[in-house]
Amino acid sequence: MDMDENRLDLAEAGETSGDALEAQRYNTLAITQASQGMAQGALASFSKAIEFDPQNAGYYYNRGIVYAEEGAHEMALQDFMQALALRGEDADILHNRGNVYAMMGEWDLAFDDLTRCIELNPNQPEPFNTRGAVLAQRGEPVAALADFATAISIKPQYAEAHFNLARVNAALGQCDIAAAHLREAITLEPTFKGVYKAIPDFDGCRGQPGFSIE
Repeated sequence: MDMDENRLDLAEAGETSGDALEAQRYNTLAITQASQGMAQGALASFSKAIEFDPQNAGYYYNRGIVYAEEGAHEMALQDFMQALALRGEDADILHNRGNVYAMMGEWDLAFDDLTRCIELNPNQPEPFNTRGAVLAQRGEPVAALADFATAISIKPQYAEAHFNLARVNAALGQCDIAAAHLREAITLEPTFKGVYKAIPDFDGCRGQPGFSIE
């Protein structure tokens, strides 16, 4: 299933002491470095921000996202757990921790985090899409379809959710529905045209009347 990319958030501004201001400077530098693909530099800068302001949950959250993108899942989990300890329950942190659990194949832990995220903030489409992907991996396609449909109802032009909906429908033999959502996904994000060709879930629909995506 297609997962959402993690996104950096600016940490909250708090104290205006010298150390806190220095921490904010390193945090801003790290976000710039991450946006330029300088992951190791970003990790070092986020670590400096934490050194100057170790009680700011946002710095752990931001560093956790970069760790996750670099495949350092255990390090990412540690940072997200520290961020939750400092900030309390937070939908964004839970979503990103759920993403990491999903990357690790820890489907039940991912489901729990994503479900709580949705309870805290039911108006964001990405957690529904991610939870749908987790449900599909757990062998619950009907529930997965419902989550993808909810994500699309919130954000109609959501290419990843359309693609995931197409993929699960194709695996269930619902080729007409799969074709409609696959075409929409490709219209919104043309790279999906190449991606779907390599995914076995679509094999049962290839060659079926009305399923030509060329």
